[in-house]
Amino acid sequence: MMINRIQGNETAFKGARVNILATADNHGNIMRLPRLLKTVENNAKEIFPKSESESTLNFFAIVGDWFINPSKKGFITHPELSNGDLQNLALLKTIDSVRMIVKKMVDKIPGHNKPVIPETLYTMGNHCLDAGTSFILNVMRKNPMKSLVTNVDLEKSPQVVETMEKTSNIVKSAIYSVPDDKKPDLLHKVMFLGVTIPSMDFYNPGLCEGLEFFDNSNKKDANLKEEDIQDTIQAVKAEVEAFKSKNPKGAVILLSHMGGRLSEIIRDNVPEIDHILNGHDHKNSQLNVGITSINSLGKDNEMIKALNFEFDDDGNFAKGKMTPYFTETTLADGLESHPFQKFLDSFFEDDLKPLISLGELKSDADIEAAKKKFPIYVESVLRSFGISDENVSKALMQNDNFKSLVHSLAAAELEKDDSVEKGLTSLTYGNEIRYQNSYLMNYLTSALKRVIREKHNPDVFTVALQSSIVRGGLENEADNLMVMKVFDGVSEDLSNLRIGSIKGQELVGLIVENILSNLKAPTRNTIIHWSDVQVNRTMIEAISTGNLKADYSEAVRVRNKLTKEFEPIDLNEDYSMVIGEKFLVKDDIEWPGKIRDRFVSLNKTYDQLFREYIESVDYKLHITPKTKEERIL
Repeated sequence: MMINRIQGNETAFKGARVNILATADNHGNIMRLPRLLKTVENNAKEIFPKSESESTLNFFAIVGDWFINPSKKGFITHPELSNGDLQNLALLKTIDSVRMIVKKMVDKIPGHNKPVIPETLYTMGNHCLDAGTSFILNVMRKNPMKSLVTNVDLEKSPQVVETMEKTSNIVKSAIYSVPDDKKPDLLHKVMFLGVTIPSMDFYNPGLCEGLEFFDNSNKKDANLKEEDIQDTIQAVKAEVEAFKSKNPKGAVILLSHMGGRLSEIIRDNVPEIDHILNGHDHKNSQLNVGITSINSLGKDNEMIKALNFEFDDDGNFAKGKMTPYFTETTLADGLESHPFQKFLDSFFEDDLKPLISLGELKSDADIEAAKKKFPIYVESVLRSFGISDENVSKALMQNDNFKSLVHSLAAAELEKDDSVEKGLTSLTYGNEIRYQNSYLMNYLTSALKRVIREKHNPDVFTVALQSSIVRGGLENEADNLMVMKVFDGVSEDLSNLRIGSIKGQELVGLIVENILSNLKAPTRNTIIHWSDVQVNRTMIEAISTGNLKADYSEAVRVRNKLTKEFEPIDLNEDYSMVIGEKFLVKDDIEWPGKIRDRFVSLNKTYDQLFREYIESVDYKLHITPKTKEERIL
């Protein structure tokens, strides 16, 4: 089905209507939910049109990864609670808020008293399983939503079967009836299914006891091919064929936390699917495959999509309209008084207080340049007060209160001077950390290396950090919630660090294998960032494609401990390194299996070590020239 964006409202109403508000990959970004809900409130009439009609059904679809790292703790206001506790509380309040938005909208329409309760549909994402099976099954059992588990292999999932016997909230598929607007006895049928990326041995090895997806493997997304997801395809096809045999004109909508490429493969094999709501790839895209549209839903509450479908007078699922809404464009006016915002401000009171002081440590030359300009602005402030006499100025400046006022105003004016080097006050997080140099990743690896050397092992040469583990940046006056997000991309159960030693030749092999994998899918296959190691990604690509005749070792340089400069790596040198356990347990790539036996546990996580670091510097973080190095070329 081709989905086109249509401006304005359509007043013509055919047989029946299905409205869907869709989101995906929220990754526990609770603090962005007030703006998301404000966006829904501001556009409710367009998102949920004709809600007063008996021939309209409304849905709120969550296409995976609402949760991330649920077992992690570290809150100040409520230290007894975990990420999962608070993310689930936010989910319940969001579901309730969406329902209330629609109810209030319909209540304003004279003569209408239809009980409007949008049905919430949910399918698991890989991060929803970061805390294992019991957590997510408990969520799906208790919450007021329909959880779709189409590609769960129930014959190999005893915990899932046991939970399904206790609740009607967890199903392989869900079928809904929409009454026709002209023939009340005619019911139009729509079926929803939900599939999850099956590679739990890759994402959460060992954590999904009692739950297994069809086609479970330890393969990365980019390495999954059509033959790798055949059982998933067959599971979807079986549900669709059974539905279509009874409802040939019925509509089929798939919630797919598989990523766009794999969603395309499913659609190619099951052409009866009318529409796919896609998560996992973090993209904002619409792809038309045949007559079906695949809508990817972005990430981190940056956007929502509204999809409005109609059945025509002949019962065909005929028309669709898709409208994206970007939450950042929603006016913030009044947001501070939004009920959800007031709840968060109260619930996280201590976690929202400024914690971090972050600024660039300036060179002596930069500091001197600023100092030379400051007296000029002091004179300017005095003149603005009508004071031009030098003796009068000197006398007044003897008063500490007056001097403080003048200096404060002068500093504010100096800050506006574009010719003065002001320095960085933030280390930003974005998709670019997955494939290129990043000041944030440079800072984090250097900080971790420093605290490891000072408190745990002085001989560590380098710290490796996979980009997928980092989920948030740092800025001046960052609060505790921001700090907690930094290392939120890996389950606590798999975030332990290990220390060991490898030869330079082995380090080159590990780095090159990682870079070649990253080049296949830069935004999906994680790249490793290293302290004190410079990696020429461009050179490795050129060598691999035959455009450059050189040895891969030439693309790896290491910092000289004495000169502090990068120099060619010594292939026979021993390099002590710290790396995450999740990387070392991988079996889908060559190098972890070669070196893992040489590594022992530090009994620390990235998050714990970073906490030790920021406490050791009294929460005053400085961006240095080393932070701004080019470590990935």
